[in-house]
Amino acid sequence: MKIQKKLLLGFLIIIAITAPNGIIGFLKVDNSLSHLKTDTKSSLDDLKTVSHLNSLTVFMRYYDELLTQAARNYAFTSDEKWAELYFDAEPKLDKTIQEAFTIGSQKEKTLFNTINQANVLLVDFEHRSIDLVREGKQSEAISLLESADYWNAKNLYHQALEEYSKDKGMEFDQTLDVSTIKIDQSITDVETLLAETQTLLFIGIPTLLMIAILLSYFISRSISRPIKLLRLAADEVSQGNYNIKFQTQSNDELDDLGQKFESMVNSFENSIETERKLTIIQERLKTEKLTAIGELSARIAHDLRNPLSVIKNVAEIIKLQYPSNDKRLQDHFTKLENSVQRMSHQIDDVLNFVRTTPLEKKITSVKEIIAKSIDDLDLPRDISIERPLTDEKIDCDEQKLRTAISNVILNAIQAIDGKGIITIKISGYTKHITIDISDSGPGIPEDVLPNIFDPLFTTRQRGTGLGLSSCKNIIEQHDGTISVRNKPTTFTITLPRI
Repeated sequence: MKIQKKLLLGFLIIIAITAPNGIIGFLKVDNSLSHLKTDTKSSLDDLKTVSHLNSLTVFMRYYDELLTQAARNYAFTSDEKWAELYFDAEPKLDKTIQEAFTIGSQKEKTLFNTINQANVLLVDFEHRSIDLVREGKQSEAISLLESADYWNAKNLYHQALEEYSKDKGMEFDQTLDVSTIKIDQSITDVETLLAETQTLLFIGIPTLLMIAILLSYFISRSISRPIKLLRLAADEVSQGNYNIKFQTQSNDELDDLGQKFESMVNSFENSIETERKLTIIQERLKTEKLTAIGELSARIAHDLRNPLSVIKNVAEIIKLQYPSNDKRLQDHFTKLENSVQRMSHQIDDVLNFVRTTPLEKKITSVKEIIAKSIDDLDLPRDISIERPLTDEKIDCDEQKLRTAISNVILNAIQAIDGKGIITIKISGYTKHITIDISDSGPGIPEDVLPNIFDPLFTTRQRGTGLGLSSCKNIIEQHDGTISVRNKPTTFTITLPRI
């Protein structure tokens, strides 16, 4: 029996006394049920839209990185496979941006329009670069991709994506919470209305008290049971369990609402599963991209190391053959040696990143490792290092850990870029030790901090973008962690204690 008929049966018996109150109660119940249906569907639709938009922004970031890397690889290698990869991915990025612009809110449309404009500029630069390579002007193509205008457009693209992420925050979970709150509020409103209706019936018909009680009990049970089931189902959804079944013995609007609610949740679960699969595919593509980059980088690094050694040895022989009192000649030799050293360091960054070898652990003094790491570097005259006063023993691969710490100290030297101080401290705790490396440099921009350990990410024209990423890999091989904070810029390395 429909809810309308159940209520009408009770109202007919007491209509002479309680007709006005009965009509008002009926309208309130019908209005509450309408809001319950509308709010539930609207909340879940909003949740699916937000989730899909978040997924689209992930693909925007991925395709942008893929296009940039393909254009740069083509500029450096002239290998047509990179051009094919570029022209295959470009329309996918454009389609992703257009789809996001279509379903986004007014504020989101503004951000996606900014992303689209930046993408148009980037694609124009990259197309011109590809054309230059095909015309045999490889150096001009590389210069175009290194230009300030190109990187300004790149920064504009990334800033819009970052602004979108900051605006969203925990949007996904908040939407789900709001949806649950609306359902609970609607249920509470219906139960309050039923209680008021019962009170009116008891006061209006003293002679039919027992009949009114029985009717109220029947109506209350027939409505509250499916509402209770709906509340339990909503609680399950709010806890992340989407495998719900809404089953009642009634054949009314609440049962219909429950079935629609179940159908919407199942659709949402399918959407979540699809997003999860897309994320897995994205991670796989990222891994394949890094593998290809690693193989290419390793080959190039190996090919450069031998001629670089020849240059270094020949420079040493020439230096010995000419008088040391010629200051101008000695300056040329110094510049040559510094250039060879810088290239050797960049080659080491690439090789340390792409090759993973087993750890050769032994009990070693942390203070001694730090001292050797400092000795490995060519410390500028205007930079001083405050060495740690305390010491700890750890079980580690000394050579790899020296490489990691040297990279962090070198990063601090480059950040200071002038006169400054680097402070190193060692602290011991119950289960781990920490190494804090601070510098007096200007600090790292806040928008750069989240990406500082990403492979190939660098803010310097001369860097490889692999130094800090290699550090992170080495520290994680030792079951440790590395993090960075500002004010002052401090890298914190945490390692297990013996």
